[in-house]
Amino acid sequence: MARTRKDIETRRKIKHLKAIRGLERRAHFEAGGTLEGWLGRHMMEIDRMKEAHRRACRNWKNDET
Repeated sequence: MARTRKDIETRRKIKHLKAIRGLERRAHFEAGGTLEGWLGRHMMEIDRMKEAHRRACRNWKNDET
């Protein structure tokens, strides 16, 4: 596959944008930001089965009384 000038320029731009995004991410976390604040609430999904098992394990004494 031959690389064209456009392909090379596009890859260069993408690398540049990734570097900027990385610096922004570092600044966000150094300022005390959270992962939820960085990704947004819609990206933070809970594994519902794992959470249900964890809750059942933690509250097993309360269920017997």
